Amino acid sequence: MASNAPNTTVACPQCRQPVAVHLEQLVDAGADPGAKQRLLKGQLNLLACPLCGQTSMLGTPLVYHDPAKELLLTFVPMELNMRLQEKENLLGSLTRQVVSRTPADQRKGYLLRPQEMLSMQNLINRILEADGITPEMLDTQRAKLQLLQDLLKADASALPALIEQRDAEIDMPFVQILGALLQRATGNGAAEQDTAGRLAALSEQVAQYSTIGRSASHQTKVLEEVAEELQALGTNLTRDTLLQLVCANPDELRVRAVVTLVRQLVDYEFFVGLTKQIDKAAGEQRKQLEAARQVILDAVARSDAAAKAQGTAAAQLLQALLQAPDEAAAVREALPEISDVTLAVLNQNIEAAKKSGQKDAIARLEQLRATIMAELDASTPPALRFINDLLQSETPEAAAELLRNRSAELNEELLQSMIELAHDLEARGHADMCAKLKEYHGLAQRELSLAKWR
Repeated sequence: MASNAPNTTVACPQCRQPVAVHLEQLVDAGADPGAKQRLLKGQLNLLACPLCGQTSMLGTPLVYHDPAKELLLTFVPMELNMRLQEKENLLGSLTRQVVSRTPADQRKGYLLRPQEMLSMQNLINRILEADGITPEMLDTQRAKLQLLQDLLKADASALPALIEQRDAEIDMPFVQILGALLQRATGNGAAEQDTAGRLAALSEQVAQYSTIGRSASHQTKVLEEVAEELQALGTNLTRDTLLQLVCANPDELRVRAVVTLVRQLVDYEFFVGLTKQIDKAAGEQRKQLEAARQVILDAVARSDAAAKAQGTAAAQLLQALLQAPDEAAAVREALPEISDVTLAVLNQNIEAAKKSGQKDAIARLEQLRATIMAELDASTPPALRFINDLLQSETPEAAAELLRNRSAELNEELLQSMIELAHDLEARGHADMCAKLKEYHGLAQRELSLAKWR
């Protein structure tokens, strides 16, 4: 949580107009993850002048606490010229609040040794360092963002040549940053429609003219091809048929796609079968299968490590949300971090609480789940919300009735979104959901045509 000092009045640095503000001087990342994010984004203790519109960050003493990282930091801006005794009294009061709010069995030695930071940037860097983000990583990210700005500012006619010229700088981290910004802008709907359009256009150009883009496009194509082959197997998809598919064409990208799409079938028995096939093979075929086995082992290890890391991060996020004083606000702030993994971990915790008969825990976890679902629904673009509602229909008849009742919401853009989502589901191996959406797309197309004649 963030502790507020008494309200005070500060003169706007631009027009000198007195502005009433309240200062947050204690930021507890464990109790309020949103306060940590506001601090890192430079949105903490902002003065917004109603007269001239000037926005600036106010300098104030600050104590930062993160129990998960065993971090207790203090900072007093030098420009405040506070006397030593005054500074010690204020920081001592704030750190005592931290200790008093920490349960006795969780109090550790770091609480007695707060680290003094000499500048706000030092404070930010120390927080990021504890999160595993080094200054070098920050410099790299800043360089990627500058490259993104350069590409966005370029004329459309000059963009292909500029992408090829700076091809060495366009790597996977850059593509991930571009994708994250595009997803965020798209999720904000009309408010960032122009930004989303520019980012989408740039993404298409990067995919077409950069080395990493062409490589990613090829990988996506291979993934889609393998997904189609697996979907064609239908109920015949077993460990044995999967082994046959791998041995028939042990290309590296194909076997990586197999792990991505059906990790659950790539188990000990699968590797036993693959080893038997290797023992039977000879010459070049044996070398190819041995190489494929190593690729699959590496892909499985990476996939499992990523899943474990995601599960740990999800559990930490849920713990922070459960401790937040304002649950809805904390969930809203954390929405970009909430994923299918987060919800899966939450559901697992609910089931575990039910099995052990912990009624209070069940109620608390189910309340958090309801809050998350409500906030996700409120932040979901209307088209995606409509599609989600449609997919809840268990039969084509129920879907057709929903489409008739909500025909006013149907348009060509929505139909195109359904097609794009179906392709995405297919590429990720969700064959049943993809088939269902394609069937409902046909119903929606028919309903839209009928609506035009009504």
